[in-house]
Amino acid sequence: MAQSEDDALQSAPDRAVDFITEGILEGRIVPGQRLIENDLTRPLGFSRGPVREAFRRLDAQGVLSKALNRGAYVRILTRREAMDLVEAVEPIGCLIATLAANKMANSTSPKEQAQFEAALVPYQEGNEVLSESPSQRRNFYDVLMSIGGNTQLPSILPVMRIHMLRLQIRSYLGVKDRKTHISEYSAIAKAVLAGDAKKADKAMRVHLKGQFNMLAELPDSAFPDHRDN
Repeated sequence: MAQSEDDALQSAPDRAVDFITEGILEGRIVPGQRLIENDLTRPLGFSRGPVREAFRRLDAQGVLSKALNRGAYVRILTRREAMDLVEAVEPIGCLIATLAANKMANSTSPKEQAQFEAALVPYQEGNEVLSESPSQRRNFYDVLMSIGGNTQLPSILPVMRIHMLRLQIRSYLGVKDRKTHISEYSAIAKAVLAGDAKKADKAMRVHLKGQFNMLAELPDSAFPDHRDN
C-alpha cells in the first residue's frame, strides 16, 4: 500500500526519470543506447509528453544526450570527461571515508557498530562478486555515507555518472583490474571498521587515483565519439 501511495505522489515525468535511471543502474540500459519514446510509453502506461520531459531532465543532468537525427541516447563520456569525473569525486570520496571512520571511532553505539560491520563484511572480506555487481558497488558508498551521517553527501556524489562510466569501460577491464578494485574496497572497509580516519582517507585516495591512471591508459576505443557529424 505504501508503495502505491508513493507512486501516486510522483508525477509522470518523475516516474519516467526513475524508470530510465533504474534501467541504467541495473545494466538494462547501457551507454550509447538510443532511447525510443514508444519503448518507454508502453511499460509506463502514459503518453510521450512525460517521457520527453524525462529526456529533457536527464539531458540537463548529463545522463542523456540529444543529437540531430538520433534523438536521445545514453551519454558516453570522453576520456577527458571520465578523468575529470574521477578527479572531482576524489575529495568527496575521501570525505565519505573519513567521516565513516570517525563515526566508527567515536560515535556509534554497540548496536550501530554491529549493523555497520555486518553491512561492510562483503567488502572487508574482498568478495570477488563485488566487481561484477553494480548494486554492490553502489551499496558500498551508500553504507559509508550512512555510517558518516552527513545528510548532503548522497545528493552530491554523482552516482549515476560513476556507474555509467563503469558500464562504459567494463569490457576493457581484466581479472587483474577487478582484483585490484576488490582489494582497494577491502582496504577502505577495514580502515573504516578500525575507526582509522587517516588510513581510510589514504585507502580511498589510492583507489581513486588508481582509477584515474587506469582511465588514462585505456585504448581510444573505450571512449567512442557518438556525436553526429
